[in-house]
Amino acid sequence: MRAGVIRGKGTFELAEMPDPVPEAGEAVVEIHRCGICGSDVHAYVEGWNYAPGICGHEWIGTVAAVGAGVTLVSEGDRVAAGVAPGCGTCEECRADLPEYCRVAQSFYAGKRAPKNGGFARAMSLAANRLCKLPANLGDDAGAVVEPASVALHGVRRSHLRVGDVATVVGCGPIGLLTLQCARIAGAGHVVAVEPDAGRRARALALGADAAVAPGDELRAHLEQVTGGLRADIAFDCAGVPQTLQQSVDMVRRGGSVMMIGVAGGEATMVPMRWLAKEVTVQTSMVFTLDEMAIIGDLAVSGRINLEGLVDGTITLDELGSTIDDLANRRTDAVKLLVDPRAG
Repeated sequence: MRAGVIRGKGTFELAEMPDPVPEAGEAVVEIHRCGICGSDVHAYVEGWNYAPGICGHEWIGTVAAVGAGVTLVSEGDRVAAGVAPGCGTCEECRADLPEYCRVAQSFYAGKRAPKNGGFARAMSLAANRLCKLPANLGDDAGAVVEPASVALHGVRRSHLRVGDVATVVGCGPIGLLTLQCARIAGAGHVVAVEPDAGRRARALALGADAAVAPGDELRAHLEQVTGGLRADIAFDCAGVPQTLQQSVDMVRRGGSVMMIGVAGGEATMVPMRWLAKEVTVQTSMVFTLDEMAIIGDLAVSGRINLEGLVDGTITLDELGSTIDDLANRRTDAVKLLVDPRAG
């Protein structure tokens, strides 16, 4: 079978891979849809040492076969994947830090990770990395469960309180999902901060109370809403280094910033402004399998809109050129999915 793999800076390949066979503790999943993640594009642009098993990690599929000892999933289950629970024996787990388990990470992007990701017809992976999703969750929505879980994890880790004024900086997929999770978590007023007019319109359609351009328009809106106090919390989802200081500047004294977007470059900060405001800056990465299950339930109950991010579906043959288009901003699509069975 063919699998899409980013080999280095500006280098994408449709590689020939053997059809996967499950080893003990593994399951083979037939991939229905796989989203193109911003990290896939970052890896292509910046030449990350990108593990093949996470090249295409926003997927939904059906369990096609299981190896010896697998009881967590069965053939026919609709599933998505994340990082496995802690192993219980590594240094991090023994220190009561299972969310940072090095063994689980090695099965995600380390030496024991899959040989290919979801840009393929099928993949084999550790069964304890799988999350069963509702049977009535559609393929397009299912492919957005993984990034939505990233957003949910960030909101749950944050200092957001019921009634807070929250800004969401950057209206790419993570920003559009974060603003919905912030509303679900009780934010009183959610402001999408985005320079692109089309993405501001998408943010309003997905539940933002306001969508404004950064700079004067944002300052005027926060002045009106908070009487000059500024936002209680900013969720930085832009994935560019420049927005970190901007996010700190838009929150009130004693406010907080949650970084969710992945930025590869160095950021410039003004320590005195952070210090004078006693601002709290947190970071969030990945999610738990429980959070993935929560997103599946929120989607089928209609409390979060996942399909509203999807702009189209492509084939594997179109994947290389599409990643290049996204990298060079020749398309304004928010979320594109790959159907590896098509074409």
